[in-house]
Amino acid sequence: FSGVEALRKASIGEPKWIESKGAFEYQEQSPKVVAVLKLVRAAHGVSAVNVLCQSGLFIDAGAIMRCVSDCSDEIYFLFENYPKSSEHVDQFVKGFFESTIDGYLEGETPSVPTKKIRSAVVRVLTGRHDDETQKRKERVYETFCGYIHADYAHIMEVYNGGAGDFNLAGVPSEAERKIKSEYVNVAANEVCLAAVFLAQKLELRELSEKLFKLAD
Repeated sequence: FSGVEALRKASIGEPKWIESKGAFEYQEQSPKVVAVLKLVRAAHGVSAVNVLCQSGLFIDAGAIMRCVSDCSDEIYFLFENYPKSSEHVDQFVKGFFESTIDGYLEGETPSVPTKKIRSAVVRVLTGRHDDETQKRKERVYETFCGYIHADYAHIMEVYNGGAGDFNLAGVPSEAERKIKSEYVNVAANEVCLAAVFLAQKLELRELSEKLFKLAD
């Protein structure tokens, strides 16, 4: 968390207080600001996953895992060719800044297709288009989509056959909570690697090295 905040402060600084809106906003509307804020959201998600797994709320932990993964992927997508941009990057940035506190219901820019974002991630990871890596990314994405959309198998995951209930207050088993706590490590590592990539692209070398040492 300290590394993410250090990166944020070094790259985009503090937002400005907008009295008329009663909210803080960044004045610069650029891929850099979007990517750093996506990193902030992903890091926040690590905290959420930790609390949810400790409480046995596995469905919601899975939902947050997809949010963390989405934000990490979007960072790679935005900075694949940084400082160069592209039509899809510009579209993504434009849509992001339409979601201000006073205008988030009025955005007109369509979302960039997820496949475009995922393809960029694959190119960053492998240096080219790689069908096998693409398929692996898609399988992970679809798995965690099930938590977002409340799919059958994902709901049944919290059913307790012995007690005959759905553990609505959280799965009580300490053993199961320990198993699911691996989510926290996975999420933290994903955020850390995305932060390293971002720091390298922004030429924050010392910070990049510190973050890399934290990665698993």
